[in-house]
Amino acid sequence: MRNSYIIITPFFPTKESFRGPFIYDQAKAIKDLGDYEVVVFKPKIWYSTAEDYIFEGIKVYQFKTYDLPSYIFPGLFDFLSNYSLKKKLKKENIKIQNIEFVHSHVTRQGSFARFLKKLNGNVTTILQHHGFDVLSLENGFLRNFRWHRKWVENDGVSICNHIDINVGVSKKTLDYFEFFKKIQFKQTYVLYNGVDKTKFYPIPDLKNENLFTIGCIANFWPLKDQITLLKTAKKIITEKRIQNVHLKFIGTGETLDICKQFVVENHLDKYVEFIESLPHDQLVYFYNSLDLFVLPSYWEAFGCVYTEAHECGVPFIGVKDQGIGEIIREENRASQLIEKSDTESLAILIIDYYEKKLGHKPLAINLDILVTMDKFLNFISRDTSN
Repeated sequence: MRNSYIIITPFFPTKESFRGPFIYDQAKAIKDLGDYEVVVFKPKIWYSTAEDYIFEGIKVYQFKTYDLPSYIFPGLFDFLSNYSLKKKLKKENIKIQNIEFVHSHVTRQGSFARFLKKLNGNVTTILQHHGFDVLSLENGFLRNFRWHRKWVENDGVSICNHIDINVGVSKKTLDYFEFFKKIQFKQTYVLYNGVDKTKFYPIPDLKNENLFTIGCIANFWPLKDQITLLKTAKKIITEKRIQNVHLKFIGTGETLDICKQFVVENHLDKYVEFIESLPHDQLVYFYNSLDLFVLPSYWEAFGCVYTEAHECGVPFIGVKDQGIGEIIREENRASQLIEKSDTESLAILIIDYYEKKLGHKPLAINLDILVTMDKFLNFISRDTSN
């Protein structure tokens, strides 16, 4: 009987929502590459009626968790949630002694990995961190109270210190743990989000030869900074007199209305298009319609959208000192990275891509997900053999 590779995550696609596609891609790659029975456990609030399902060949089991709303006192009812997980494992006939790896996503879910390690000391626990708020101190309405931040910090530190391998989606993500002096990692690993090349690839003849099309995909939050791209577009169109520029934004969120208002006030309506959402299987066509992808986010642990665009043959521009910069070659950083909210530099770079027809540039590493996950599986397998 094959050993189990358990993934515990609150983010995983369903037929109704494709939230968490990067975790699905990981799970699929582990299933394809490793000799494991890959099973996903998705926590749900105790009163939820959500049922188990299979998503494109991956089993997803939902188990009840018990937490106070708005991230109040995380961990207070772990004993109930742990019992729920154990009960679910037993119901699905997944024997704890056959679990080889428990891979949790985001710090709070690491508590379940820690619990299963107590039941089976041979389990290798993995905790993957996807953002710069590594201990989730900014969650919940009590986040501005010092005593509550201390509670959350102590809970997160305890979880991380019990994990065998803490994983970051970039080196910079792991660097944020340096702010917490009580953190004592056993091992760390940088696992950049790989790209499934069967989903993202170049498609010829989708670009409009009469337009220079710039795309941006992100939730409309202040830190994503779409307004910087819009201000830059205004500069290019009104000051540089470049009229055949077209911008496409995909996303929703709190700053969307502000961005729309900016477009109206500056008479940019015919140059800018807002798209609320797009089915995931249509993204490859969206990327291939672009001449350039720009996301001026200045709080970005990695950013799959950059690399998805890249795999479609589209050059991209991001912001310095973010995770994406780690995989850009040194000689290309001046043409692919700007300072935070720097409209002047962004305008210069966009005009360079427009006038010089600059193509997309090779990255410093191979981000084929089968390559990145094969290296990761080899790493954690060596760890278990030591």
